[in-house]
Amino acid sequence: MGLDVYAGTLTRYYSRNWKNAVQQEAEANGKKYVTVNPGGGDTGPITNPSEIKEIRDSIYEWQDHLAKDVFKSCTPPLWDENMECDYFTDRIGFEAMGALTMLAACKHYNATLPEFVEPGWCAYDEPVVEKGMSEKVPNSLILAADIWLPMKEKPIFSTMTPVGDEMVVSTVAELKQELDDLNSRVWKADLDTILSWRDDKYYNAITTVTVEKRFFGLKNRKHETVKFRTEELAQCAFSIMYQAVLFAEEHKVSIVLDC
Repeated sequence: MGLDVYAGTLTRYYSRNWKNAVQQEAEANGKKYVTVNPGGGDTGPITNPSEIKEIRDSIYEWQDHLAKDVFKSCTPPLWDENMECDYFTDRIGFEAMGALTMLAACKHYNATLPEFVEPGWCAYDEPVVEKGMSEKVPNSLILAADIWLPMKEKPIFSTMTPVGDEMVVSTVAELKQELDDLNSRVWKADLDTILSWRDDKYYNAITTVTVEKRFFGLKNRKHETVKFRTEELAQCAFSIMYQAVLFAEEHKVSIVLDC
């Protein structure tokens, strides 16, 4: 299961009227791509206008609750949910997002970032990230936010989403500040360099082959070990998240991590 980044209206997201990067690539190559729910059923887009309106209305109702409980100085609607807005998406992957999260935690605690990680590795099993979560470090990456709303305020909070899931939610402004601060501390990269990380360093695996020598007529065994440079994975994730932030700022839409 992959991890995708989506930037667009929540109405489009929850009505599934968007295609992730892998789906777009498959269709461009004439292949069929089907998304399924946990029960195995096809999760195609909702096209019925009345159902889409119901989703939009529930998001506006959710905004009313947020205005009352979180964004108390703001008057709803907090942002526009125009279904016609375009969207941005890319596949970020769990390892890359985890590397970015761990980099943020390491910089917060002045800890050393591990040089390599392996496929399937989980950042939230790492002590430095666990410490950041337990101490509730005010950083939406470390606290595993799933949604960033198009607001100028910078809270990080846990709440029920319009579909009834409890998630950590923050804002695009908070994420932008976190990314800018991280870039300032680690790379001081310009925009062109940041954008290049998506292609130049996107999941470049390092494969190491070791040979187990065996005797008595038995053939030697070869073992392959695949790993990634942690900082390069973090740069890949940074590039994708930064592009999502720029899109979200321009169009005043939300960012969602989708898996």
